[in-house]
Amino acid sequence: MVSSESAAAPSTLSAWMQFIAVSVVAGIVGAGLAIPSVGVASIGANNALQVFNALPAQLDERPLAEQSRMLDADGKQIASFYWLNRKEVPLDKISKPMQDATIAIEDYRFFDHGGVDFQGIGRALVHNLVSSSKQGGSTLTQQYVKNVLAENAHADADKEGVEAAKEASGMAGYARKLREAKLAVAVEKKYEKGEILNRYMNINNYSGSPNVYGVEAAAQHYWSIPASKLNHAQAATLAGIVKNPSAFNPERFPENALERRNVVLSRMHQLGKISDKEYEDAKKTDLDLKITKTSNGCMGAGDMGFFCDYVQAYIENNKAFGETKEERRDLLQRGGLTIQTTINPKLQKAAFSSVKKRVPVGDPSGAGHSVVTVEPGTGKVLAMTQNRNYSVTEGKKNTDTAINFNVQKAYNGASGFQVGSTWKPFVLAEWLKEGKSLNTSVSAAKRTFPANSWKYRGCKGYGSNWSPNNAGDSKGNEQMTALAATKNSVNTAYASMANQLNMCGIMKTAESLGIKYGNGQSLETVHEQLGVVEALLPSSVLGIVQVAPIDMANAYSVFAAGGILCTPTPIESIKDGNGKKVKIPDPDCHRALDKDVAQNVSYALSQTFNGGTTSRLKIGAPAGAKTGTTNFEVGSTWLAGFTSQMSTAVWTGDPNGSRDWRRNGKGVVRGRVYGATYSGATWQNYMSQAVKIVGSNKGLGGPVGNSVKEPEKDEESDD
Repeated sequence: MVSSESAAAPSTLSAWMQFIAVSVVAGIVGAGLAIPSVGVASIGANNALQVFNALPAQLDERPLAEQSRMLDADGKQIASFYWLNRKEVPLDKISKPMQDATIAIEDYRFFDHGGVDFQGIGRALVHNLVSSSKQGGSTLTQQYVKNVLAENAHADADKEGVEAAKEASGMAGYARKLREAKLAVAVEKKYEKGEILNRYMNINNYSGSPNVYGVEAAAQHYWSIPASKLNHAQAATLAGIVKNPSAFNPERFPENALERRNVVLSRMHQLGKISDKEYEDAKKTDLDLKITKTSNGCMGAGDMGFFCDYVQAYIENNKAFGETKEERRDLLQRGGLTIQTTINPKLQKAAFSSVKKRVPVGDPSGAGHSVVTVEPGTGKVLAMTQNRNYSVTEGKKNTDTAINFNVQKAYNGASGFQVGSTWKPFVLAEWLKEGKSLNTSVSAAKRTFPANSWKYRGCKGYGSNWSPNNAGDSKGNEQMTALAATKNSVNTAYASMANQLNMCGIMKTAESLGIKYGNGQSLETVHEQLGVVEALLPSSVLGIVQVAPIDMANAYSVFAAGGILCTPTPIESIKDGNGKKVKIPDPDCHRALDKDVAQNVSYALSQTFNGGTTSRLKIGAPAGAKTGTTNFEVGSTWLAGFTSQMSTAVWTGDPNGSRDWRRNGKGVVRGRVYGATYSGATWQNYMSQAVKIVGSNKGLGGPVGNSVKEPEKDEESDD
């Protein structure tokens, strides 16, 4: 009597032989071994041929998902971004031991077959029929095809495709193997063997978890070396991982990995890829891991975390990098980009130090304190920091945040902050545009301006009775020049100046310098709560509009650049994974202000150091600056100022813009605080260092046209 087991063997063998025959008829060079025998024979040659012919004939090989790197202006890495942590390298950048180990353990007949190995199929078939352990017959080329199909499916969020790329039983497994076989033959016809091997080692998963793909990233992760430096033991370790990346991960399961490594070394030795001595020496070594973790995103960017986040948001918000936000995010995480940013690491270090020393992280006052620097004439963002630790989620109060105080809301910023008297230069610019001069005399007397006295030409008016005050009501002079009013930031004098101007013109001048609300809306946008345009209220003269610090720094850069405005940009250049330049947004540099007007505003702001509001804040180089203080209920203080090469805005205040942090009696910030007190002191400390780092190769120039020279004096001033 014949046992059922004995009877099954010939039937199984017959089924496999018929499958192989059908494969040959269909032009297949092989199909692997994970195909069940049950039902295969009944398919018939004709049906099998139809199924085969319907399968794709070309493999959809997309660029591999690679990590993108963000660099500072000196080329040092700030952060990396990836969906798959991979760095693609050519074959000549992968060590010979790594190539040998891969072929030895995965497909030692790699150079002898045409994509599917009949001999391997037969060998594995016989083994599987007589042994409980299983062997696979897939070639290295078929495995490459399988990896490509899986990665494409993941990239497309194709759940069915992801499942189809996995091992499957029944007809699903049969179809998958047929598809892989046909595509493997196509790949072999398209590429030389070396190219296939290279692509295979670049696509492989070498970790399971953490996320490490490709031999270069794996070498860097496990031993902190490039793939070109992998020795026999290291190469055998990596080659052994591929069979089961999770189970053989040397970081998580070192004993499993060591045992698997020695299996690979033994196979290399059997095939003559390593000598007896090399084999024995390699077996004696430990794994000797030197783990280098590759952070994903801006959490690993240190003191550049907020700048890094700004760059990421800049890319994700700009259609130059893709039609949708999802496409732009994919480009960053999968595109293998090298992003050269504009951040100057020395300036950044100086800014970081100045901010943290003045108002420390976690200060009980809760005050936010930030610095941002823009280069005049280019829009390049040179420094950006604040007194918080960058965190992707809100953490400890006054310590950790994801909100960038320096930028607009669309870039993960706040909604801007009231700017106080740093708005006055926009009034002065309109004053000069309307034909008046720095020498023109105005009344500084305290008075009420009637609602009907405000001028609105070209837009809707929001005039109201207004009685502005000076700080401490200390200004008794009833007449002064526009230059003196600027030097000493006299509120009543500036109210008188604005009362003579077109309020619509002041708003449009500010807009022409790039000023928007911190939420990104234009100044003409109606405020939902007030039902008015804030920038057109008489009190706008004293800075009630909420603006992001980066926009203030950039607007002031126009005065330093002789009237040229550029859109702020954090990116110098971008290259893709092949080293090809990627087009980046144009900063749109253009003339925003008449050169003479810009120069006169610049001169007036330089005179604040000559007995005015910033006389104690000199930095050892020609500069122009303006202090700013809002009312004590909102509590924002500013110092915006520039040299010929840098424009910097420093802000101190309540991040929520809703409470007076100066009166709570806690922390380093307390009492009556003005623009020069904290913001000004930080600006001076930082810019004094900055001018030594960057230099100041030219002055700001003198006034154009009629001007007055004010005598030097030091008196308390409004800001």
